[in-house]
Amino acid sequence: MTAPPIERREPALVLVFSIISFGLYLPFWYHGIYRDLETLDGRTPTGHGFWLDFLFVILTFAIYGIWVDYRISLQIAEIEERAGFGPAQDTSVIAVILDVASYVTAFFTNFVTSAIQQDQLNRLVEKMETRLVGDAGVPA
Repeated sequence: MTAPPIERREPALVLVFSIISFGLYLPFWYHGIYRDLETLDGRTPTGHGFWLDFLFVILTFAIYGIWVDYRISLQIAEIEERAGFGPAQDTSVIAVILDVASYVTAFFTNFVTSAIQQDQLNRLVEKMETRLVGDAGVPA
């Protein structure tokens, strides 16, 4: 068995790229997260494809994006819980609070949400790889 092919992104760079691009980096990041979560769990956070959700975010002036971030955080926690990695770190409420606050912080806190979610996903994949190494006795 091998580790899932998930692209590692540095959370600090997600934040920096989001800031210096004035948020234009985020659609690319979300596209990657959708792909990674579908690889890990067989479904996207909302059950829709990335482009449909992206359209909903645009049409609702980013309000639908709050739901998307909530579902991303929740899905990562659910995957962690199902994999038996102990109590999952559910940041879905934090994601909602930061996303709502983004309307008064020029969307800066939304960038923070993305960095937190990337960190969660990286930790989940590291736990999966560690388990594979422990089970097989060889590097993943």
